[in-house]
Formats: sequence, structure tokens, C-alpha cells
Amino acid sequence: MSDYLIVDCALFRESLSAALDGEEGPLPEAEVDRHLRECGACRAWQEEAARLRRSMVREAPVVPDLTAAILATAPHPAREKWAARIALALVGLVQSGLAFAEFLEPGAEHAGHGIGLGVTHLSNESAAWNLALGVGLLWAALRPRAAGAQLPLFGAFALVLGVVSVADLSGGQVGAGRLLTHVFLLIGLGLMYVVHREHRRRPAPAPLTAGALDTGDDDVQLPGHGLPAPLAPVRHRFPRRPASRHRAA
Repeated sequence: MSDYLIVDCALFRESLSAALDGEEGPLPEAEVDRHLRECGACRAWQEEAARLRRSMVREAPVVPDLTAAILATAPHPAREKWAARIALALVGLVQSGLAFAEFLEPGAEHAGHGIGLGVTHLSNESAAWNLALGVGLLWAALRPRAAGAQLPLFGAFALVLGVVSVADLSGGQVGAGRLLTHVFLLIGLGLMYVVHREHRRRPAPAPLTAGALDTGDDDVQLPGHGLPAPLAPVRHRFPRRPASRHRAA
């Protein structure tokens, strides 16, 4: 066979391959059919190419419409409870207002005892801390998922503050009016706990299973159904050095 015939058959086979893919080849269809009647090698090549295509290309299985089953198993959206969040935000605003009042009148309680620079700084620190507590209450009202993370901090502060306030009150070092300002912190702590509990009680979507869908078709499987669970990644407690830095034994 000459080089011309090889090149000629290559062009016809390119057209045959394009026809199998549903595309238009470089040669007219009538000319390709006429060549197939005369060339047995190209007819054999076409039959082999068609056989290979049938073995590799398979039709996708028919999957039933699972929309109704998925919507039936999905939980209904829970109504947002705003009462506790609004009350928590109001307490946060009051707490922040008390902090700003302390900034405007630093160390006012010690005016008759000779205010020093240390007393003024302690008063400013107390005001800054009260402002931070107010911002924390406002953030928990805005983002309920953050309430649980702040509960240990607010709880520890309220506990220590309660013990110190009782000791100071029994020793006559603080008045009842000053202690009343701490009531808002206790109310805010209780509201934060309520907001945290309401956020955790919101229903989460249940995982879909073949039994829950109940399609009635045993051949239909969910993606990943029946496959082994993936192995959890190994996490080292301490960072390991690169292998290049290990000393040879």
C-alpha cells in the first residue's frame, strides 16, 4: 500500500470517527460511503470502532423524581423567637450606657477621699470592661450562635462579682445603689442562656437514607450508599519535623 492510500484511508477514518460521535467529518458522507464499499480495511476499522464505543458508552440508569420524598422528610422551618433576643439587646444597650456614664464621671464615688491617678485608671478599666460586656450582650442578640461561646466568660465574671459584692457590702465598702447596676448583668446572663438554648433547639435536617425515601425501587441507591466510611485523617499532637531534618540511625 502506498503512502497516498494510507493518507487517504486516514482521512476517511477521521470522517467515520466523527460520524460515530454525531459530528461532521472533513469529507462528504457520500464519498465516505463509496470508499467503504471499496475498502475492506476501513469497513473492519468502522466495525471495531463501533464495537469499542458500545462497550464504553452506557446509558445512565433512570432515576425517579425524589423531590416529594425529600420535601416530606425535611423539617419545617422553625419560627424565629425574637422576644429573648430583643430583651437581650435592650439589656446590652443599658449595660453599654452604664459604661459610658462611668467614662464621663471617672471615680465619682471616691470624690471625697482624694482621687488619685490610680483610682481614676481603675475606674476607666471598670468602665471599659462594662462596655465590653455590653457589646458581648449585643453580639449574642445579633448572632445567637455566639451566645454559647460567651456563657463561660459571663458566668465566671458574674460569680466572682457576686462573691466580691457580698464581701464589700458586708464591710460597708459599697452602697446598695452601686450593686443595683450589676442586676442588668445578671439579667443579661440569664437571657443569653435562653437565647443559646433556643438556638440549639432549632431542628436540623435529618440525613437522607434509602429507607426514608422509600422509592420502591431496589436498584436506585443514594450517592455513596454502601461504600465504606472514609478514614479519618491522622492528626499528630505535635508538629513533625521534615524528613530531611531527621538524623539517620
